[in-house]
Amino acid sequence: MAYNTILLDKADHIARLTLNRPERLNALNEEMFAELNHALEDVAADTSLRVLIITGAGRAFCASADIKDESRGGDQLLGHKDSYETYQFIRAMPQGVTSKLHNLDIPTIAMVNGLAIGDGFDWVLACDIRVGCENSRFMNAFLQMGLVSNTGATWLYNRAMGISKALELLYTGDWLEAEEAKECGVLAHLVTADKLEETTMELARKIASKAPIPNRMVKGMMYRGLTQTLDDHLAEAAQVEVLTLTSKDHIESLASFREKRPPVYTGE
Repeated sequence: MAYNTILLDKADHIARLTLNRPERLNALNEEMFAELNHALEDVAADTSLRVLIITGAGRAFCASADIKDESRGGDQLLGHKDSYETYQFIRAMPQGVTSKLHNLDIPTIAMVNGLAIGDGFDWVLACDIRVGCENSRFMNAFLQMGLVSNTGATWLYNRAMGISKALELLYTGDWLEAEEAKECGVLAHLVTADKLEETTMELARKIASKAPIPNRMVKGMMYRGLTQTLDDHLAEAAQVEVLTLTSKDHIESLASFREKRPPVYTGE
């Protein structure tokens, strides 16, 4: 499918999803919501992929809803709908992106090239790993509009940075700058802007070179572990270990170790 507001590229088991309205700081309109949902469905269905990178074109990651776009951005996006239609739209479109991104089987990396506001901030936090630079800045922004975030902030923030800092950002609407974002756990890596892509791609290639089945299983176990007891989690870990012990990739890892060569994983 050809997209108008995003780019989706796939190479070497890595998908790269780019929000591509740089002239609008990658602010969201109805078309972009639909295209993001479609692209994430595409990535989820492609069994050759092992990593997803999401980023923005230009100087922003995503500046949230485009309140100045007359082609159904911001107020125009929801103004033509009644309350139930608005609810359905929120569930399917902005929340659809959050859910699809967070629940994607493969590891995900947010490459935060600039401003990440509102929905954009939430989608950064919906990724497994976040890489940023000195241009990375974060803000909730919904408070300034008299709104409550609908894309997961009240679930995602506290898991990334703890409840105290999370509530401070939600209550005040203050900016979270790059250095503090690294200190409080929002960013896993903080590099200079000229090293952002190199660092992110190096990380993505490293992940993609590993056996994909354990990576997918580890991701699911990590998030399920947030609500499991230790005993329940250990039982699941035992079942998963039995499954991976019988995989072709495990056999390949043993063979490559004995033969002193790099392993070639197939995801089987």
